[in-house]
Amino acid sequence: MSTIVVTQKNGVACIGADTLSCLGSLRQKAGHVVNKTKITKIGDTFIGLTGTSASLVVLNSYFSNPDRPRDFSSCEMIFETFRHAHAWLKAEYFMSSMPDKGEEYETTQFYGLAANAHGIFALYSYRSAQQFHKFWAAGSGRDFALGAMQTAYDNGKSAEEIARAGLEAAAEFDSATSAPFEIHTMPLVNAEKPKAKKRK
Repeated sequence: MSTIVVTQKNGVACIGADTLSCLGSLRQKAGHVVNKTKITKIGDTFIGLTGTSASLVVLNSYFSNPDRPRDFSSCEMIFETFRHAHAWLKAEYFMSSMPDKGEEYETTQFYGLAANAHGIFALYSYRSAQQFHKFWAAGSGRDFALGAMQTAYDNGKSAEEIARAGLEAAAEFDSATSAPFEIHTMPLVNAEKPKAKKRK
């Protein structure tokens, strides 16, 4: 598994991930692996995926075609982006999309987080998305990361410091998470400008 985090604060969005790969009980630390990243950039959006490493390869290959629509500016547009992608992923990448018994829809097999100038988002396998005000985490170290980021957020830390606190906590307690960390930041387009102080 993995630990991926997103945060936003003071007009800055941030996404971060650990760099450990696991094959069952075998741990591949970053020093052994060249392609250790769990985050990719599609246009102006950074996306981090949990689960199989093949998902990131498929995502990069699919969006390498510039004619394929991509818009990650809102939950609605993220849904439309992956709704369009779903049929192609089945046809070209042999994605297994058969729903389990009792599920209403096929899944797109992507789960992760995204950050861009419009905010921070979670991406779900039913192609839906959620947008967050402060932070979120995904992966096997999620619970540890969320607790650490809650504490860091209220202590006046920057977006990057909050993300790093979450990743460090996950690496400390989750066996499938390890440093070094990959962290990206970007300014938010709708960030509130600091209010000018009134002169007395």
